[in-house]
Amino acid sequence: MARARKDVFGDSKPNVDMSPMIDLVFLLLIFFMVASTMITFKKDKRVTIPVASGAKVPELIDGRIIINVYSDGKVRDESGTVEYQPEQIEQLMAEAKARNPNTRLHLRADKEASHKMVKDVIAASARGGVNNIIFSTYVTSK
Repeated sequence: MARARKDVFGDSKPNVDMSPMIDLVFLLLIFFMVASTMITFKKDKRVTIPVASGAKVPELIDGRIIINVYSDGKVRDESGTVEYQPEQIEQLMAEAKARNPNTRLHLRADKEASHKMVKDVIAASARGGVNNIIFSTYVTSK
């Protein structure tokens, strides 16, 4: 029996083709790269986020309404294109709360923004029914 096996393969050993496995690995890599970029949210680079030593990174991105408060007092959406007034923020939050009861306000306020503007956005969000607020800060070591 051992002789018959030797005769079938001769002096060469069987080869394993690795190209299908390499193709599969590249496909999985592309899938995870695309899936990971869909989970993130847009960040307006014109907003300078303050630094906080006790900051925590929130895990859930689902249900967030991102609002930017700029140093000049303007309030805009996550991409920085649509400017909001307090009444519009209240309406936006009420509509989002009707669609998803777990809606949260993700407030990205510039470190030079006036406290009054931040307070006005929070008050408009509360009037719209959204009381859960996430403040954006950079995390630093203590």
